[in-house]
Amino acid sequence: KTTHTAPYRHKIRRMESENGMKITYLGHSGFLAETKGHYLLFDYYTGKLPVFLPEKKLIVFVSHSHQDHYNKEIYALQHGRQGITYVLSKDIRRKQAEELIGKEHELLFVKAHEVYRLEEDEAVVETLRSTDAGVAYLVTVSEGDKKYRFYHAGDLNLWKWAEETKAHNNNMEANFRREMDRIRGRRFDIAFVPLDPRQEEFAFDGMDIFLETAEAKAVFPMHFWKHPEIIRTYLAKRPQVKNMVSLREEGRTYEF
Repeated sequence: KTTHTAPYRHKIRRMESENGMKITYLGHSGFLAETKGHYLLFDYYTGKLPVFLPEKKLIVFVSHSHQDHYNKEIYALQHGRQGITYVLSKDIRRKQAEELIGKEHELLFVKAHEVYRLEEDEAVVETLRSTDAGVAYLVTVSEGDKKYRFYHAGDLNLWKWAEETKAHNNNMEANFRREMDRIRGRRFDIAFVPLDPRQEEFAFDGMDIFLETAEAKAVFPMHFWKHPEIIRTYLAKRPQVKNMVSLREEGRTYEF
């Protein structure tokens, strides 16, 4: 049975502005977004999680079942708390999740190219098809007349590799661009996008295409395997990019 462990020591302080938003980088592709009335937890697998304020609604997103995006510790969040919504990619084992989630919490399995409305959570969730596994998330949260729009790519990226064939890489690019065309012209407040140094000469390509396709007030690179120096390298070679957050240490919170 899942139990509380060390990650639950860090407390989040209350929002200082009614229209403010905070983003905490937890590690790898894991982020916590906090608005006046919601917490959105994306792809947690490592790092310190907070003690969540009980008056805020909590939605937990998992893009796919790879261990660097999915930690069953998320199910421990339900203990002592009412009404969590878990939004999980359908490649995650349903039986296991159902056994770990109490009846007072909502469990939603999603697939690509669908729209889901979480009425009680005042949220709309759209999905894209990953070029690796699972889905990417487009999430809109409404609070009164204020809307917060998020994009979390999961493992949707232009996964080109030097050791792969030209045909493989060309097919990968076609698939990636097909998904990006679905969000062409979309505007997000916050976008979480892979920037993976293992791709070497191809590491910037997916980020470049995303930035050419959609708009975001702030872009958080992710999936850089504890090598944040790739962010500084990217910004040095792309001086025109002004909306990227230069992440450094895990656990840091950014206020908007």
